[in-house]
Amino acid sequence: MNEDVKGVWGRILEVDLSSGRCEVKEHPVEFFRKYLGGGAIGTYFLLTRTGPDTGALEPENVLTIAPGPATGAAVSGLSRCSVTAISPETGAVGDSQAGGNFGPFLKRAGFDAVVITGRAPEAGFLHIHQGRAEFIQYPDLRGRTILEVHDQLSAAHGTKVSILQCGPAGENLVAFASLASDLNNVYGRTGMGAVFGSKNLRAVVVEGEGKIPFHEPGRLKDLAQKGARRVNEDGAGETLKKFGTPGIVGGNALSGNLATHNYSAGWHPEFERLEGSNFHDRIASKGTTCFGCVIACRKTVKTEEPYQVSDRLGGPEFETLGLLGSNLDIFDPVAVAKANELCNNLGIDTISMGGLAAYLCESVEKDAVSADQLGIKNFGFGQAEGLFELIQLTARREGVGRIIADGFLKAIEHFGPETAAFAVHGKNHGFAVHMPQVKASMALLYAVSPIGADHMSSEHDWIASDAGESTRGLGLLNPKEAEFYGLEKVRAVMYSQYFYGLLDSLGLCMFVWGPGSLYSYPDLEELIRAATGWEVTLWELMKAGERRINMMRLFNLRRGFSEEDDRLPERMFSPLRGGPSEGKAVDRNAFVRMKRDYYALMSWDEAGRPSIGKIRELGLEEFLQGSASSGTD
Repeated sequence: MNEDVKGVWGRILEVDLSSGRCEVKEHPVEFFRKYLGGGAIGTYFLLTRTGPDTGALEPENVLTIAPGPATGAAVSGLSRCSVTAISPETGAVGDSQAGGNFGPFLKRAGFDAVVITGRAPEAGFLHIHQGRAEFIQYPDLRGRTILEVHDQLSAAHGTKVSILQCGPAGENLVAFASLASDLNNVYGRTGMGAVFGSKNLRAVVVEGEGKIPFHEPGRLKDLAQKGARRVNEDGAGETLKKFGTPGIVGGNALSGNLATHNYSAGWHPEFERLEGSNFHDRIASKGTTCFGCVIACRKTVKTEEPYQVSDRLGGPEFETLGLLGSNLDIFDPVAVAKANELCNNLGIDTISMGGLAAYLCESVEKDAVSADQLGIKNFGFGQAEGLFELIQLTARREGVGRIIADGFLKAIEHFGPETAAFAVHGKNHGFAVHMPQVKASMALLYAVSPIGADHMSSEHDWIASDAGESTRGLGLLNPKEAEFYGLEKVRAVMYSQYFYGLLDSLGLCMFVWGPGSLYSYPDLEELIRAATGWEVTLWELMKAGERRINMMRLFNLRRGFSEEDDRLPERMFSPLRGGPSEGKAVDRNAFVRMKRDYYALMSWDEAGRPSIGKIRELGLEEFLQGSASSGTD
């Protein structure tokens, strides 16, 4: 490595599982300054090394694991890592992030990213240590749970390792299979666990004890102390530190933003049972934290009655309390915790799993599907035992689980078009718990997000109505009331989408580095300067976020996605029932205007294709050839 390069090693590990070859490729610092890390680097390799017809479960799919240039510094919110590949769930770009230790350990092992292709002849794991890597065949790992494999690999390699793995669901190619990092950190979305499974890659084991050469460690230490001081001054940070994301259930329910009964309502009179502050004393176990973070928002649970739940696999987050709880009319937090444990131990995304369960519940409720067709006793809204069985069948691809393991579109194909009205998804990707009927920003974002409906790809409605510095710093100078559907809401989605694209490229946590959180925009500039020595500005960094969004769009266009795929399910246009959001629905005409304005502000044409000028402005001209963009050939 060039001794003048700081923060990044300039080294990417490339692994071909078909041949067993592991190579270290050097990349110039300019590559990392342009793409930074995370999902941007992952999308770069998808654009350069896959074709329009490459299958998500084929050996040619390119899977990239990438942290960011500041990852590994002991500053709060720096631990996130991205896994990127063609998604088995959507067929589009797939990207998932989580915190924990894996990203920092990978950096300490001497690599800025790992790029994996091919398919191993036998199941096994990739072992990364001391700047080297080898794939070790270990077929006995197949079929074992996340917990079993973690314990087995930890016993073999010691406690100073970080383990990223798929579970049985990934081995069985469930389209929305997740990855687990050290048990408590889940890369839940877009089916990256199935990509692991398709490659016979059960796990990646990293031994990371090296020292990362940061530019100014003293300035990084100052930033760490600044974040620690601010935790108790920040209301959201204080709530997360005490209760984790379950602490925000009540506020969302009281605003009518808690998905209930398959998104037909945004509130339920029993919502308080799922509020973290209420069940904390009953089932809370301990807090865990990501590498170097003072917030420690990851809360575990433990209980024996009415279901036995271990505290080793993480407790249910807000999204899980919604999708496996309120959206299924299940309000016993122990039941939701058990469903969460099953998903985490088998390697299944709780969000898509919950959405598909609700689809089946309503199909049965409306007599579109009979209970006999499902083969599960006592299945329906409010039935926890039926949910547990469905999760296990799905992970094993048995019975009805074989049908829903490929997502909503295959399920509709099997059960009939009359069930389509109950399927709440975008690009075959299940909705999060946040309600587009209540938050206009989510209506737009769920439709245009390149990975499918996603609540973590931009900021929510408040950013368009707030008059504070975190809003003005993004160039939003004309605050409007929260329910306003106009141009300022579209700007808010677009600008904050750039910013979240930046956070994902840098591997930063939105709870710490997002707008209005512990750190400011000048702090972000300071962080990257201290880590790398680059004299970055927010302008340059925001352009990196914009670059990532446009790269993802180009990739999806190449694969045949179009403006027609940027849509919402019909349920979003129907009025909600009961509670604070009674009668609210997405305004169809306003949604069409918002999407049209979004394309125009993005410099995309009416079909959602980036202009040649935008592509060249962002330095992406190498991707012009063969792209679906108008006027680019």
